[in-house]
Amino acid sequence: MSAMQPAALSDVLTAAAGVLQDLESRCAGLQDALSPTVACGLNGEAVQDLDHVTQSLASLSYFLAALADGLPAEWRADAAAAARDLPLEGVAAALSLARLEPRAAAGDLELFE
Repeated sequence: MSAMQPAALSDVLTAAAGVLQDLESRCAGLQDALSPTVACGLNGEAVQDLDHVTQSLASLSYFLAALADGLPAEWRADAAAAARDLPLEGVAAALSLARLEPRAAAGDLELFE
């Protein structure tokens, strides 16, 4: 898809829902990884906050997906322009409905730039 070509807004919302689902899954993984440390004295309030964030991400994902299902097909958005300045390349690519070519080989450690 060309950066100049607007995309169906329902597709953009579906992509955003997918990003949120991925984040929710990552937070759930963090919860699983941190659960043994809760018994060792990790702040219980912090664990509850992480659980709240995880559930909120899932709720936002479901909300956007439901919105996408009800939108007219002719509603369009320039997703590429809206995502152009996002700091995370993978998120920007997903939201702009673009294919992202990996910069690092699979398994390589790539730290923040």
